[in-house]
Amino acid sequence: MTLSDVVLTRTSQRSYLPDPIPPLQREELQKAIDACRQRSGLRLRLVCDRPEPFASLRKSYGVLKGVRNYLVLAGPAADPDLEEKCGYYGEELVLAAGAMGLGTCWVGGTYDRESCLCHLQEGERLVCVVAVGRTPEERGGREKLIALASKRKSKSQSELAGNLSGAPSWFMSGIAAVQRAPSAWNRQAYRFTWQKDGTVLAQVTGEHEFSMVDLGIAKYHFELGAHGGQWTWGDGGVFEKAVEEKSCGAVVWREQEGIRQYLLARHNGGHWSFPKGHVEAGEKEKDTARREIREETGLTAEIDTGFRQVVTYYPKPGVVKDVVFFIAVPSGGEEQAQLEEIAEIGWFTFQEACPLVTFASDEEVLLAAEHYLEGKRRT
Repeated sequence: MTLSDVVLTRTSQRSYLPDPIPPLQREELQKAIDACRQRSGLRLRLVCDRPEPFASLRKSYGVLKGVRNYLVLAGPAADPDLEEKCGYYGEELVLAAGAMGLGTCWVGGTYDRESCLCHLQEGERLVCVVAVGRTPEERGGREKLIALASKRKSKSQSELAGNLSGAPSWFMSGIAAVQRAPSAWNRQAYRFTWQKDGTVLAQVTGEHEFSMVDLGIAKYHFELGAHGGQWTWGDGGVFEKAVEEKSCGAVVWREQEGIRQYLLARHNGGHWSFPKGHVEAGEKEKDTARREIREETGLTAEIDTGFRQVVTYYPKPGVVKDVVFFIAVPSGGEEQAQLEEIAEIGWFTFQEACPLVTFASDEEVLLAAEHYLEGKRRT
């Protein structure tokens, strides 16, 4: 499930199961947290099996039940954009958790703040927390989640957007994603305006305690819906649409003595991932995947297009890239790493590959591939 899929299905979850977060999900979520922390400079931390911030609450609006895990969203107290950054990067983690099958809920006031301060360092300020964990709703399936999400109240596009006449389709897609952005008391007190120079202006329309957190959340939703771009921080921040690129690759697998193994490549940048590369002019997705496998690993492969997962990321400022992954099985060739781009390649079991894969988004692809292949084995 992509982050855009989660935008369509996510609702705030107020009841949680006592089950701990499964180790693979916890590891994957930690990778996403580490990546956000590195980019943001914030104090982002996953706290597990510590119900104290929610244990002493009694009858009041918004009380959560069964919360044992939460994300701490904090950072340098001197940062003038701290609250907005917590909203922006916090929502990225909220959606990432949703893609992993976990429930979440933004929490601003109905928790014991004092019990969370131990996770901060000197000079840092706590903005809010996010409850996270397994929920009863996860057992209802995608259709039930979409039905629940569709009942959430939201402002109309005309209330959230300005200067709609002549706005491009990506702007309208961004506004549609903003409509599904969570906000304190469902106020959605912000407005996004299309400007003649091709940029977008974001402004707060009503100040309250969490207005800048809400603005950060909404900016992330807009960026996701518009399919990539870059914001400046603050009330009155400006968005510039990113140039779009596309690559294709595959999760290559084989079976050795009844054990499934996956082929991973350590790229020269140091990260472990799957064979992939840029789509050339006139090339079909599966043809790109087949070519890149051959160039990077020396192997020829049969591509299974019944499995298709998309990962989106920013390879450099001003550029957003979609990477389409298929499933592939080796059919010939001689195994050899492409030294210009690949430092080494190797075969790993699922249990070995999960912690080795560097990025949480790639680990999500690996998990999906494992489930897909398990399903094919049973049929």
